[in-house]
Amino acid sequence: MSTEIASEPCTALLAWLGYQNLWVAESSIVRSGSQTELADRLTVARLSADALDRCLQACDAIPGGQSAAAEKMAPIVSPVDEFWAVTKPRVQVEQRLRLMVLASVELELVQRLEDRLPEPAKSVLTSEAGLWRTIDDGGSQVADAINGHTRSADELSLYGRRLLGEVVVMAQRLLVRQPDLRIVLAGESDDELSISTAVLDEVLQSTAARLTQLGLSV
Repeated sequence: MSTEIASEPCTALLAWLGYQNLWVAESSIVRSGSQTELADRLTVARLSADALDRCLQACDAIPGGQSAAAEKMAPIVSPVDEFWAVTKPRVQVEQRLRLMVLASVELELVQRLEDRLPEPAKSVLTSEAGLWRTIDDGGSQVADAINGHTRSADELSLYGRRLLGEVVVMAQRLLVRQPDLRIVLAGESDDELSISTAVLDEVLQSTAARLTQLGLSV
C-alpha cells in the first residue's frame, strides 16, 4: 500500500475529517455539568479553535476549496450526525472523553496513511499538535474525575465502550456509502470491505489501548 492516494479518494477523506472537526469545534464549547472555571474555559477555547482550524484547512485542501466542501461533505453528513446524536454526553468529563476518542481515531488513521497522502492534503492532515492537546486534555479529565470520585472508572468505561461501538457503526456506514474511502484505507478497490475494515480495527484497537492506559475497561 505504498502508492499515493489519488485526488478523488483523498477528497472523500478530507470531507469526512473536515466535517467531523466541524462537529468537534461546535460541540467542544458546550459546557456540561457544574460551572466551569476560567482556566478550563480557556483550554476549551483552544481545543475548539484547533478543531475549527483543522476543519477549514481540510476544506481548503479540497479541489474547489470551501465553496466545494459542502457538496463533498453531503454523503457523509448522516452517519456523522447520527454518531453525535447517539453519544450525547451527560457531564463534562464524558464530553471531553468523546473528543479524546475522536482525536485518537483521527490521529491513528492519519499516521497510517501519511506516507500515501498527496499534497496539499498531507500538510493539512498530518498537523498533529491539536489532536494531541485534545487527547491529553481528555486523559486529564478522566483522571481527575476518577481521582476526585465525581465519576467511577466503571461509569466512564461503559461510556467509552459505547463511543467505540458507535465509531464502528459510523465507519461501517461511511465505507458502505463511500467507495472512495475504501480505496483510501485499502489502497485498492475493496468491495467486500475486508481490507478497509482491518485498517479501522487497528485504529480502534490503538484508541482502546489509550483508554485502557487511563484505567478504563473497554
